[in-house]
Parts: sequence; C-alpha cells; structure tokens
Amino acid sequence: MKKLIIIALAASGAAVAQAQAETPDQRNGRGEFRAEMRALIAGDGMDVAALANLMQERATARFEALDADGDGIVTKDDVLAAAAERAQTRFERMGPNEDGIVKHEGRHGWRKHGERAERGERRQPLSEEQRAERMQERTSERFARLDTDGDGMISPEEFQAGATGRMERFAEHRERRAERRAEMPEEMRQMHAQFRTMMREGMDLDAFSGFARDRASARFDAMDADGNGELTADEFTAGLSERAERVFARMDRNEDGKVTSDDRPNRAGKRGDGPRSKD
Repeated sequence: MKKLIIIALAASGAAVAQAQAETPDQRNGRGEFRAEMRALIAGDGMDVAALANLMQERATARFEALDADGDGIVTKDDVLAAAAERAQTRFERMGPNEDGIVKHEGRHGWRKHGERAERGERRQPLSEEQRAERMQERTSERFARLDTDGDGMISPEEFQAGATGRMERFAEHRERRAERRAEMPEEMRQMHAQFRTMMREGMDLDAFSGFARDRASARFDAMDADGNGELTADEFTAGLSERAERVFARMDRNEDGKVTSDDRPNRAGKRGDGPRSKD
C-alpha cells in the first residue's frame, strides 16, 4: 500500500508556476513585504490597516527608486527607462535559446528543459542522479505531509484527506485568478493575451522590451490623473487603500476582520487546525 502511494505521488508531480522574473532589488523588496505579512499573520493577525500600511511602504520605496533626483516627480521617461532596464534582465532570466529567442515549451514554461533560473543566475542542467535525488526528496516530503499521524503509513482516510485538500486548493486558486482577472482593466487583459501569444510564437529581446515599455506606458497613463506627464507620490499611490481592501477581502476567509493562520487551508485541506507547514 505504502509503495503504491509513493509511486502515485511521484507520478503526480508538482505544478510548474510561471511568473515574470524580477531584479534582485525587486525580489528583495517583495521578499521583505511577504515576510512582514507572514509575521503579522503568525502574531496577533493582520487587519486591513496593517496590510494597507505595508503596501504603502512598498509603493513609496518604488516611487523613491524611480525618483532618482529626489524632486518628488517621476516622469514617463523615468518609468520607461526603468522598464527597459528591467526587460533585459528579465529576458535573460527566461532562458533564450542560442538564437536569442524565448518560446513557451510546454510544462517547462519559457525555460530550457532541465534548467531553472534563480536569484538572477542560470543553473546548469541537472544530471540524472541529481534529478532522481530531487524527486526522492519531494516524494518523501509529500509522503510526510499525508502521513498526518506519523506512523510511517498512509491510511485510505489520510490519502483521501490529502486529495480533498489538493482539490480545494486548486479550486481556490482558480477562484482567486478569476477575481483578479475581473478586477483587471480591459487594456491590461489585452496585454496579457498579447504576451501569451508572443510566448507561443517566440520572441526576441526587442519584442519583449517593446512589450515592457508599452505596459509601463499604459500603467503610467492610468496613474497620471491630470495628464501632465508627471507623477507625484500621491498619484503613484492613489487607490492603494481600495486595492488593499480587495486583497484583504480575499485573504480574510472567515470574515472576522483579521487574517490569521485559520484563514488558510492546511495540507489536509481543513481550516482552523493551525498554520500550514509551508507557504
């Protein structure tokens, strides 16, 4: 029984997440933001004001990074220059082939088969032995998560609980994606569709840089309320409170006004039994 379940776990594999790569500074800021959120959730819980404050701090830091001369004004040229600089780093992290083309490659996304991009560096392809070791580690971790009573065996009840939990998390993920798409302006949805098309057909650095500039320009125009071609800190952070409320509403599953570990399903798919072992 145990052997069969381990084989089933190994065969199931993990879903490959696709996200645009970020510069080291952006990843550090994003990591710090998430760490602060986790600390609030693990403590007394996070309310909407605390989330809004974290988002405000992060947005302010981004504005100050763009405002190189410190005059309190960010122009479209500033935004486009930063977008062009990020585009080259992101493109390299997506793993272009020898012809300088990035193309979607099935479940491996845009990265080359057998390679992973992490912390701005390209890894060498894994050997067969390394892949086998990694698969064994992941299988052991999955087995341990299902073996909730720690007796070294997975009962039918434990296996069913794990399957139910995966289905619930998948359904919740799809629901959150649908909510985000509904909130996304039509122009941004069109740009996302354009990017997916570019990935299917293959794109070079020039095409990706042009896409990044167009996206940055659209975002700038949306924030430039008075249309004068300049952004103030207030314009840059306008609407942040409303966004924080929408994000918080999705996280506060029991609607008690605070986000705690009880608002997140654990590995067995149940709520209220303590925090999950991993984020």
